[in-house]
This record gives sequence, structure tokens and C-alpha cells, in this order.
Amino acid sequence: MASKALTWLSLGAAVAVVGATASGATIWDTGSPEGGFFGYTGYDVFAGQSVAVAFTVQQTYSLDRIGVWMMSNDWENAGRTYTLSIRADANGGATEPAGSVLESWNMATGAAGWNPVLDLAESSLHPILEAGKTYWIVAESTEEAMVDPVWVWANYWDGALAGNIDWMNNPGVWQTGVTYGSTPGTVIEGTLVPGVGTLSLGGLAGLGALRRRR
Repeated sequence: MASKALTWLSLGAAVAVVGATASGATIWDTGSPEGGFFGYTGYDVFAGQSVAVAFTVQQTYSLDRIGVWMMSNDWENAGRTYTLSIRADANGGATEPAGSVLESWNMATGAAGWNPVLDLAESSLHPILEAGKTYWIVAESTEEAMVDPVWVWANYWDGALAGNIDWMNNPGVWQTGVTYGSTPGTVIEGTLVPGVGTLSLGGLAGLGALRRRR
């Protein structure tokens, strides 16, 4: 089945996801995609569309890595490119991605055709993800349609906040809403920051420096 563009999400509503309680923990994991009767489906990421999914952390973490389940509309070769980024919420709640980027990665998907793979982005900056705040994972691409990478649905994960920009028809405007059975498949991993309420900014900076020396 051909991949679907994310154009039909209803507006509004937020999502809170379960935070882990141990260091080196999984903050959020939608699980691996499971194809239905028509096989795998997903959200095209190309010059005409950007795609995003939100998660809310329950404790404070430093980011370790992000994984996104991707496939490709290029059946001949792997390596279709896209940019992955993590951002805060634009309005400090659960509305849409902010314009400022906490960290970004230039990705080349390992997928060729509609057989999903987990593309992993390792963090080098280890931005701090604060308890109670919503963050967005955003995928963008300059690839043309029909040969572009595709962010695969985690078919059975309900109630997540996601969105897209349709650069063709509504440039620069995020359309966001709660998904049901069609959340972009994503894994977020991080390290719990202990006693963050008592740490100074210098302490957080020291933690980041220590992480980078690993």
C-alpha cells in the first residue's frame, strides 16, 4: 500500500507519556511498526511535507539518542536523506514544534522499499529534557516525492500528538492533533538527571561535559 501524507489530524489536545525511572532509560517507545492487511503505511517526508511527533517527559533526562522507524519510496537504493531534530514546544504546552532546535541530525535511511528499519541518531549535545515539558521530534527532507523517505506508523499506539507542515498548500503552518492508530514510530532514550532541582546550571554543564567525554 502506498504511504499516506499526514493531512487529516484534528486540532488540539495534548499527550503525556510514561517516563522511565532509571538511568540509561527508555523515555518513550511506540514499539516496532506492525503492518496491517495492506502492509506498512506511513507519513511521506519530502520537500512538500514535514512531519512531527510529540512526547512529554515525567522526570528530567539528558538525551542519549533518538530512533525513528523509516521506510523508503526508493525501491532500488537505500540512503534517501532527511533531517531529524528535537525541539521544545512553541508555546510551552503541547501545541506545535518551536522554530529553535535543541539538536539536529542529517540522516540517510537504511531502508530500501517498504521494509521498515530503525534509523538511530546518537546525541552529542545531550540536551536536558525537563520534567513535565513537551518536546517534538521533527523530520524534514529536500527529497522529491515518490522517492522520499517515509516515517512508518506504529499502528497500535493511540493518543499521541503529531502534526505536519504541508509546504505545498499551507507553507510554514503546523497542523497538529491527536493520532489514533497512526503515531509515527519513535524511540527516545536518555539518562535520568538525579536531584535536578538542586543542581546548579554549572552542575548541568558539568554533566554534559562528562557525557561528551564518554
